[in-house]
Amino acid sequence: MSLLDDFNGPSETMVDDSHLLDSITLNLHNEGINNNAPTALPHDDEPPMFDLSKVEYKPNGLNLMVVSSNSLVMGLSNCHIIRINLQAAEEIEDIEISRRPDDRIHRIFLDPTGCHLLISMATEDNYYIHSSWKKPKLMPKLKGILVESMSWDIFKQNSPTNVSVMLGTSKGRIYVASIEATEQRFMELLGSAIDLAIKQVYNLNERMPITGLRVERFPPSPSEPTKYFVIATTPTRIYQFIGGPNFESLFSNYEVNPGFQELPGDITHSDLVFFSKHQGFLPQAFAWLTGPGIYHGGLTYGSQNPGDTVITDSELLHYVKKDPKGMPLAPLSISMTEFHFLLLYDDRFQVISKLNSSVVYQYDFNPRAVKLKGVAHDHMNGNIFLYAENVVFEVYVKNEDRDVWKLYLEKRQFAEALEYCKDPGKKEKQDKVWTAQADYYFNENKFDLAATYYGKTQRLFEEITLKFININERDALKTYLVHKLQNLRSKDLTQRTIICTWLTEIYANKLNQLKDTKKEIYIDIVEEFHHFLANNKEHLNQATTFHLLSSHGCIEELLYYATLIEDYERVISHHIQHGEYKKALTVLGKLGVNHEILYYQFSPVLMLNAPYDTVNCWFKANFLNPRKLIPALMRYDPANNPKGESTNQAIRYLQHCVGVLKNTDPAIHNYLISLYAKQSDTTPLLQFLQSADSHYDQRYALRLCTKEGKLQACVLIYSAMGLYEEAVDLALKVDLELAKVNADKPEDDDSLRKKLWLRIARHVVSERRDVKEAVAFLAHTDLLQIEDILPFFPDFVLIDDFKEEICKSLEDYNRHIDELKAEMDEATHSAELIHQDIKELRNKYGYVGANQRCDICQYQVLTKQFYLFPCQHVFHADCLSSEILPLLSGPARVRVRELQNKIANSVKEAPRQPSTGPSATEEISMQNSTTPQERLKKELDEYIASECPLCGDIMIRSIDKPFIAIEEVEAKRSWAI
Repeated sequence: MSLLDDFNGPSETMVDDSHLLDSITLNLHNEGINNNAPTALPHDDEPPMFDLSKVEYKPNGLNLMVVSSNSLVMGLSNCHIIRINLQAAEEIEDIEISRRPDDRIHRIFLDPTGCHLLISMATEDNYYIHSSWKKPKLMPKLKGILVESMSWDIFKQNSPTNVSVMLGTSKGRIYVASIEATEQRFMELLGSAIDLAIKQVYNLNERMPITGLRVERFPPSPSEPTKYFVIATTPTRIYQFIGGPNFESLFSNYEVNPGFQELPGDITHSDLVFFSKHQGFLPQAFAWLTGPGIYHGGLTYGSQNPGDTVITDSELLHYVKKDPKGMPLAPLSISMTEFHFLLLYDDRFQVISKLNSSVVYQYDFNPRAVKLKGVAHDHMNGNIFLYAENVVFEVYVKNEDRDVWKLYLEKRQFAEALEYCKDPGKKEKQDKVWTAQADYYFNENKFDLAATYYGKTQRLFEEITLKFININERDALKTYLVHKLQNLRSKDLTQRTIICTWLTEIYANKLNQLKDTKKEIYIDIVEEFHHFLANNKEHLNQATTFHLLSSHGCIEELLYYATLIEDYERVISHHIQHGEYKKALTVLGKLGVNHEILYYQFSPVLMLNAPYDTVNCWFKANFLNPRKLIPALMRYDPANNPKGESTNQAIRYLQHCVGVLKNTDPAIHNYLISLYAKQSDTTPLLQFLQSADSHYDQRYALRLCTKEGKLQACVLIYSAMGLYEEAVDLALKVDLELAKVNADKPEDDDSLRKKLWLRIARHVVSERRDVKEAVAFLAHTDLLQIEDILPFFPDFVLIDDFKEEICKSLEDYNRHIDELKAEMDEATHSAELIHQDIKELRNKYGYVGANQRCDICQYQVLTKQFYLFPCQHVFHADCLSSEILPLLSGPARVRVRELQNKIANSVKEAPRQPSTGPSATEEISMQNSTTPQERLKKELDEYIASECPLCGDIMIRSIDKPFIAIEEVEAKRSWAI
């Protein structure tokens, strides 16, 4: 057991989910041919890859058989053909070809689609029959030609009715023809307007039958015209023809001394078969039956020209069966699959492996009971049949590539062996291949390759590592560990950590060995190591890895690893310790908000030593909190600015915060003011104080500016605080114009403005003692007059200096008095008009009809005391009072009742006098005075008759009043049912 396996978890259970494929018989059944068992058994008691079963249908006098696309055709000795569709095997067609007693069927040819059938007779007559026809058609233009071989669809038309063919004859001639499956025409010359059905394109001049023929077209190329290749065989020779763009041009290149390969023998028959792994693709392999053996090889299609060959890796497979003289005995017929040759003798059927020429399957027949004829292979669907005179057998092929990986492994073709490692036991098979491949490369001293494949195997870990350690192959050991790491399971965490740590130590040693020697190799190893760290950082113990790298002096790799695991604190600290502040800022500048704390941690030392670059770094990190950077700003040293840079970097960053980031933190604004206050130039300070975006503490700023002697700034701060008197007093010490500006700032308080201007005037008179300037000072404000500043003048001042101003002031007073008189006259006139209107209002009247009714109770209004409103609504006095009282407040309702009671009592107490009418004097007195009763009525009217209850404001105000008042709730409940 491997030491590394000690860390493994529970082992995985291998589940074999393979299953046997169902056999599809198509009306075939698995009856035993005889009681003899195959002479070549499969290994390990596995199901055989090849097996035979007898077909239910039993022909009589079968000589020939072909099959393609599930269409099976048999040629009988009575010149009949049997046609069977394997998908509907119960429908059997028996078609008569010839009635001549001396005639027999020589060859039959079926195209790959199963639609076209050509029958060549021994009398050199040729017939054609389409799959949709019931009778064959004689082809007169083929009279006298004994067809031995044929290649179908040479132009790749894939048509069910028209097909182009190439024919090989018994006399060594090659023809090209076109067949049209209609009742009117059968043959037309290929690609020609001449009315000919067939054309000879080549003659081998050997008078040997062309037993095999195949035409294929090279893959199309945009730079080359159409190109074909033709393979033709006789019993002893194989010819290759390459060219184009047509067959006349192709064969014209071989009119003299055509090249060929010859395999002498005394056989009179021969087969040429091909194999293509996928339908519709060019064949990849061929096999040719000859006297000495089966000549076979691969086919490649590239840039071959006339005279070249398409055959590669050709070999000769000698026959296993010998005649009594010990000479190889040729089979009756052959076919082939991807990995095997199928050989049919008169007494046996053999399957021989292509890879090691061994017999993998053999079935013996009794030649007296079964007279075997040949093999029919459907290359479109994979069906294979053996046929004899009176019986047909189907060959079943199942998992023929099962043991291919072993055969490739024996031949040391490791890539091919791996390709065919399949379930069941795929992993075990692959392990055997990799182990053999690794051992082979190790014995060949190719240690890196050996290490690569050892890393994929399940060999003991310590065994392999000791193999490389013992021969001092550290590079190979590294390769092995890398590949072993790649092939570990994801859950093998401990094993991964062990191997990664070992690899880290190996890489570190390698870098130390190469550091001062081979620079190019050193760079490659560094890149490889970096790639390793990036892919395996989660499997490395951080403390161990840092210790290994630092102990080997691999500082750059240590920093790279720290960056990978996001240990930026270590990286930045390293750069700062070595005075590499720009590198530290480069690392810091790449970090996002998740590492914000590192900015606050390292900014103080970076601001001290590289202020300009540090501020630039802060500019890019908009997520920073400027308040937390104040400690770093306080460590700013202007002496560390770059050459030619005089800007205060702390102010530069704070200006960015305030102006660009719109920061409103008072701490930032206060600190910026403190920096401004220490500058000799007060312009930035004054601009900042006057800015609308400032959010500083005014008291703090005032104390700071006072301490630094920035009086003008103090004036602005006083003014911002609303302390205008202090601002003006301080401004008078700095600048008179500044005092004037601040005196006008309290715009809503004229008395304060006047007071401020008087202070400025006193300052001008008392301090400067310039009477003319003081008088001219009055022009700057409209709040002061000459008399306001006269008390400030000294006693010895002559009146001549401001005589004009005094006169002007007196004139202004006179003008103002006149204006006041005019206003008084206008007010008196207005009062008289109002008095007149009041008199007229008392005498105003309206008309009430005799039948007019109260708008509340609907009784005639003239029956009681009533009120008439300008809107023509009329109400009884008691109805109006009842309507208005609920809408009044509590005290108002109490007062209305008091007034009503007083009026009623006064009416009862008033003496009744004869109505003689008032005298003229009394009438005037009545107009100029009112009685107590009238005053009571007037007050009552103000409560209940101030506005109409139906169209006045009182109606609008009552819209939110409920229909049922609170006091009416009990009455409402009494009506409940």
